[in-house]
Amino acid sequence: MRLFAELKRRNVIRMGGLYLVGAWLIVQVAETVLPTFDVPTWVLRATIILLALGFLPAMALAWVFELTAQGLKRDEDVDPAQSIAPQTARRMDRLLLVVAVLALGYFAVDKFVLAPQRNVELVAQTTEQIDAAAEAKKSAINPNSIAVLPFVNMSGDAANEYFSDGISEEILNVLAQIPTLQVAARTSSFSFKGQNKEVPQIAKDLKVRMVLEGSVRKQADRVRITAQLIDASNGFHMWSQTYDRDLKDIFAIQDEIAKAIADELQVKLINTGAPGKNTTGTSDLAAYELYLQGMSLWHTRREENLLQAVELLQKATTLDPGFAQAYAGQALVYTVLPAYSASITWKDGLARSQDAALHALALDPGVPEIYAALGNTSVNLLNRETAVELYRRAIVLRPSFSTAHHWLANALQGNGALDDALSEMERATVLDPLSPVIGDNETFLLMTLGRNAEAKARCERVLVFAPEFSACLQYVGVLDLMAKDWQGALSMLQRLAESLNPGAQAQGAELVNALAEGKDAHALAVRMAALPFNSYLDQSSGNALEDQTVALVLMLLDEHALALNYIERNVDNLGSMMDWAVALPQMNPIRCEQRFVAVVQKLKTTDPRHAEICAEKP
Repeated sequence: MRLFAELKRRNVIRMGGLYLVGAWLIVQVAETVLPTFDVPTWVLRATIILLALGFLPAMALAWVFELTAQGLKRDEDVDPAQSIAPQTARRMDRLLLVVAVLALGYFAVDKFVLAPQRNVELVAQTTEQIDAAAEAKKSAINPNSIAVLPFVNMSGDAANEYFSDGISEEILNVLAQIPTLQVAARTSSFSFKGQNKEVPQIAKDLKVRMVLEGSVRKQADRVRITAQLIDASNGFHMWSQTYDRDLKDIFAIQDEIAKAIADELQVKLINTGAPGKNTTGTSDLAAYELYLQGMSLWHTRREENLLQAVELLQKATTLDPGFAQAYAGQALVYTVLPAYSASITWKDGLARSQDAALHALALDPGVPEIYAALGNTSVNLLNRETAVELYRRAIVLRPSFSTAHHWLANALQGNGALDDALSEMERATVLDPLSPVIGDNETFLLMTLGRNAEAKARCERVLVFAPEFSACLQYVGVLDLMAKDWQGALSMLQRLAESLNPGAQAQGAELVNALAEGKDAHALAVRMAALPFNSYLDQSSGNALEDQTVALVLMLLDEHALALNYIERNVDNLGSMMDWAVALPQMNPIRCEQRFVAVVQKLKTTDPRHAEICAEKP
C-alpha cells in the first residue's frame, strides 16, 4: 500500500496511463497516414518497437524525477513543503482526459467511417486478386498441350494442298484421342497457314507448349514426310523424323508419326489400332482427298462452302461406300446447313444428318463425329438429355474434340444450366481459341448471364481475326444498343448488313433512331414481330438479325406483348433457338406470365431465372 501511495504521489501511474493512451493514438494515426505517403512498412514497425521500449524508461524517469518551478529535480532533493506534485497531477489528469477524448474520437471515426471504406477497398482488392488469379489460371499454359500446324506442301502442285493438310489433320485427330493431352483444334491451328509467324508466337496465340510442324513432298507414287516437334517454351526440338514411303502407306505413316510424338510425350495412345492400321476409314486416296476438302469447307460455316462440302463428301462415299468418316462428315454439314442457307429446311437438314450419321454408325461406331452430329440433331428435336449423353460419348472417344465440347455447352445452355454451359464453352475455347463460331456462341452465353462487358469483349476478339464474321457483328451491335452507344451500334449493324444481308442496310439506323429518340419505335417493332422464321437469310426481308436476337430487340423496344407473340410463333420452328432467348435477363418483364411459362414447357427446358424473378409474384 505504501508503494502504491508513493507511485501515486510521484505521478508514475498517471504517466503510465498518459504514455499508453498517447502511444496507442500515435500508432493508430501512423497506421492510417503512413501508407497514404507510400512510407515503407518497416517505419510503422520501428515506431511501435520504439514506443514499447520507451515505456519502462518513462516510468523510471517519473519515479526518479519531479517537475518543480525550477525544472526537473531528483525527487529526494525536493522539500515536501515546496513540492508542486499535486498541481502537476491535476495538469496530467486534464492532459490525460484530452488525450483519451482524442483517442475515443479517433476510435469512433475509424470504426464508423474509415473501417467501412477500408472494407470496401479490401473487398475490391480481393475481388481483383481473385479475378487476376482466375485469369492467370485461364491463360496458364498446360504443359501437356500441342498444336499441329498444317504441313507445308513441297510438291509444287497446288492440287496436293489438301493432301498435305490431311496428313496434319489426321495426326491431330489421333493425338486428340489422348485424354492427358490438350490438342488445339483444326480451326485454330490451321488459321496460321501461309502466315510467316514464328513458332513461339503461334504457341502463345494458341496457348500451347508444343508445336508440331512439317512438310510433305509427293511425287508419283512416293511421298516424303518430314515432321518435327518443338517445345515452344524453350525453342528446343524435342523430336524430328523423315519418312520416305510408298503412297499406299500414307495412312500408316500418319499413325506412326502420332505414336512417335506420344512416346516422346510419354503418354498413351488409345483407339489408334495396330501399327500400320488405317485409322482414316478408307484406303482410297481419291476419296480421302475429297473428304479432307469437304471437312475443310465445313469449318468455315459459310453457305456456299457448306453446299460444296456436301457434294465433295457425297463423292467420297460414292468412291468408297464403306468410308464411315465421310458419312459422319455429311451428318455434320447437314446438321448446321439450315442455319446458314435457306436452300434446305430444318426438317430436311436434320433428317439427312440423322440418316448419314446412322449409316456411319453402322460402318464404324468409333467415329466421334457421329455422336456430335446426332447430338446436334437431338437438341433441335428437343431430345435434350439424349443430346448431352451423345456429346459426352464423342468427348470420351476424342477428349480434345472442340466441337463436341462447344455443342455440349450449347445444349447445357438450352437446358438452362448456364454455369455448366460456360465451363464447357471455356474448355472449347481453350481447345479452339481462334474459332469464330465458338466465340459468338460464348458471347451469347455471357449475355444470358448478364455479363455484357465480357460478352462484347469476347466477340471483339473474334472480329480481330474474322472482321466480317456476321454473328459477332450482330452481337456487338446489339450490345452497343443496350449500352446506348448509338454510333458504335450503327457502325456494327451496317457492317452486319454488308456482310450478311445487303437488303438490311437501313435496319441499323432504324433501331438507333427508335431506341435513342423513340422515332417510329412501335411501327418498327410491329414490322420486326411479323418477320418469318430465319428471315435473316432472306435478302428481301430487310432484317439481318437472327431469330433469338429479334426477340431480344423487341424487349429492348419495350414491346413486351409483341415479343411474347413472336416467341410463341417461333417456338415450334426447328432451329429457332428460342430456348436461348428465354434465358436472357431482358425477358424478366414477361417471364412470369403463363404464356411464357407455357413456351418454356413446350421447349422441354428449364427457365434458370423463373424461381428468382417469380418467387414473390402471384
